[in-house]
Amino acid sequence: MSAPSWDPEVLDRIGTLQLRAREAVSGFLHGGHASVRVSANVEFADYKEYAPGDNLKDLDWRVLGRSERLVIRRHQAENEQSVTLVLDASGDLATGAAPGGRPSLDGTKWGYAAVLTATLAWWLERQREPVGLEVLGGEDVRWRSLPPASGGTHLARILGVLAGARPSGRADLAAGLAALGPRLRGRSTVIVVSDLMEEPDAWGPALSVMLARKVDVRVVHLHDSREWAFDMGAPARFLSPEGGPAVPEDPDEVRPAFIREREAYLREVQGWLGRVRGRHLLAATDRPMAPLLARLLGEG
Repeated sequence: MSAPSWDPEVLDRIGTLQLRAREAVSGFLHGGHASVRVSANVEFADYKEYAPGDNLKDLDWRVLGRSERLVIRRHQAENEQSVTLVLDASGDLATGAAPGGRPSLDGTKWGYAAVLTATLAWWLERQREPVGLEVLGGEDVRWRSLPPASGGTHLARILGVLAGARPSGRADLAAGLAALGPRLRGRSTVIVVSDLMEEPDAWGPALSVMLARKVDVRVVHLHDSREWAFDMGAPARFLSPEGGPAVPEDPDEVRPAFIREREAYLREVQGWLGRVRGRHLLAATDRPMAPLLARLLGEG
């Protein structure tokens, strides 16, 4: 069920997202990245009949020679190709939230994910690049799928979705990415924001469809530095927000095995992304966002 657009909490969170997005973009620009684009090449788009005022340099003389038709070659900058933001709203990102509540937009894994997604949407709109949003998992998601578009109204919808959503349940990355792949235009870009807490062998094959369609895939892999170091102090009972029984563990005893498993898992993730020529960007949620934006929006 969608959260009402007049919900005071949602309206307040929209304002916070706008502020955080502006701050992050400002930090990004101050870092000397004002000219960064998702891509910067120019490619042929289609033809149009010549009309008075069209630039004669764009006339296709070969078509004129064959058919005596005056047509203009239209080009489209690849930096105007669509970008689709895929946001994981699963329960694992709900750490730090009161039961049934929305995690704070400051200092939580979900807050980092939502602010990053809002910042990317804000930046892309600023660059006049069509941007879409796909939300996998979660509840109170007003629009789960917003196809790429431009304009202030569209950006407001994206911010509204991010402000109202509550992370919960499973994202089911495999099904979500598989459904998205056939809908993408060629040479579009997909940016996935997720903690990737699902088996790579499940969601990895869905990326192959995107590779076949020449989609540029970039994955922001969210993680909490303390969780990844398994620096949890005294023995405790550990559970997943996505369900399952609580497991009693002593962090000091299991840390070496946990780190080995983490490294093996990372190699598996990177292996899948390597096969589809995707980019893997680790993002510690306790680190500044501007360096991540520079790596994410850069070309290498």
